Amino acid sequence: MGRDQEDSMISDLLAKNPCRSGELDLNWPVERIIKYVAGSSQLAGLEELCKSDLEASKLREFGNYFYRLRNLVEATFCYNQAICRAPPDSEQLGMGYANRSAICFELGEYEMALFNIQLARKHNYPDKLMAKLLARERNCRQRIADGHSKGTVPNPRMGFNVDINPRIPFLAKGIAMGYDPKFGRGLVAEKDFNAGDLILDETSELFVHEFSLCFQRCNQCSASLYQILIPCRTCVLFMYCSEKCRELHWKLFHRFECGVVTKLCCVSGTGDIITPRFFFYGLTQFGDDLQAMMEYCEKEVSTQSNPLELDFANLDRMEWFRVLHNTHPRGLESSPGGKRAVASYFVVFLMNPVVKSIIRTESHRRFFLRSLLRYSSMIHPLATTFLTSDGHMFAAVLPIGSLLNHSCDPHAIQSLNYGRRKVILVRPVRKGEQIFVSYGPIWWRPIPGAVLPFKCRCVVCDQPGREWHSLKGRPIPPKAVKDMLVLKEIHEKADVQPATKLIALQQFMKRYAHCHPNEAFLGSFLKVYCSFLEMSCETEGQRLVRARLQAEFV
Repeated sequence: MGRDQEDSMISDLLAKNPCRSGELDLNWPVERIIKYVAGSSQLAGLEELCKSDLEASKLREFGNYFYRLRNLVEATFCYNQAICRAPPDSEQLGMGYANRSAICFELGEYEMALFNIQLARKHNYPDKLMAKLLARERNCRQRIADGHSKGTVPNPRMGFNVDINPRIPFLAKGIAMGYDPKFGRGLVAEKDFNAGDLILDETSELFVHEFSLCFQRCNQCSASLYQILIPCRTCVLFMYCSEKCRELHWKLFHRFECGVVTKLCCVSGTGDIITPRFFFYGLTQFGDDLQAMMEYCEKEVSTQSNPLELDFANLDRMEWFRVLHNTHPRGLESSPGGKRAVASYFVVFLMNPVVKSIIRTESHRRFFLRSLLRYSSMIHPLATTFLTSDGHMFAAVLPIGSLLNHSCDPHAIQSLNYGRRKVILVRPVRKGEQIFVSYGPIWWRPIPGAVLPFKCRCVVCDQPGREWHSLKGRPIPPKAVKDMLVLKEIHEKADVQPATKLIALQQFMKRYAHCHPNEAFLGSFLKVYCSFLEMSCETEGQRLVRARLQAEFV
């Protein structure tokens, strides 16, 4: 059960995907693939999974089984599925939250336990069991009062340490969009930046992840907060980290998905649903007026759009949609697999009465299909893809971060935690340089067998890379070995504050940046430095969530 059951349910749905049939030829025109999918008895006969007290009870019992085995993570995933299957305001819903509060209490996550206790009380937790729940609530408050919280103050705080762009409050000042004949659009430094500078801290409204992560991550911002997820009020697959995310997701996408979410799971490939989501994001900005959207989208726009010209301090979602719609990225073209996904989504969304009430005529349907085909080849090159530690995928189209190009010798690392993507420099960037991150392998942290979905033309991989590789064995200053030993001693001391360790790491990087890319010396250091930055971002996210919950419930 747990993740195995979750994966089994998703696998069962995927097995019914008509596009997996050997009869389908991906070289067919998209109209023929649509006809094939629409005629599938498997898809037509697939009933939507519904809320059910009985199913919720079964899932909760599986959670109890794992709880008795002390497998608390698997138990939580079972309880999340039970919470999703429970009818609104049912006793099963309240009991699912209460069970989850018990796990949070045992893990020392007292703020999260209190959050779940409040949800249990709000959603018809049985009166006969209330005394036990209230005792747990008192214990949580007492543990926090006695100083046993895991922390609500980030140390170090991974916030901006440079001036911020007043029009883009999540981007460092002094960064512009540039164009390079080899890499296309990219972010370029207009001044010098140093190692340790945080240059980007953004979130996005256009996230997608595999359906197998539905009970583990927020379906709006992709935050990994499985201990406090709340369900969609109607469907049984989508969960959210907050009421704010649930409401925004409904407004932008989910009202078009909710009635056919089981069928969408059946036909969805990894990340493919980002294509129709972008269409419905645009439709929402036009107030569901499809005719107005058609009149705008079918105009030819020759100029290249620049998202850095927008005022993100007062974000107009319509303007952001227009900038993305008018983007012509270099990268992937439509593939046969993309055509199959477009055909499947075209058929499934038109099974939803909400969508059919808007896409009513033949000209509407042709526009919907043309848009899906266009966005299928346009959005994927713009999306930033992330992998979880167990190999699952999620992706985001980020307003500014999507401009960052790949290099196997990046200037910065990127960390996506709790719905925010931070980009932190690990080596200096000089005025006029394009700023690179990695979307996979890095020279000091290779990924065996990794295959990028494009030909890498970075300094490591392209023909001039021979010169770069010759620098990997460059000599290091004699003093560097002594400084490295001092740094190691500071880093390994348990009584040294994390913020002090971070400062020492950054000072070392600045001092010896000129040795880049020495492999034996700087390579091992960069592994430590990047791991520390990623851990600090993760810890900051955890503590800020606890701070939010403590302010609301303690």
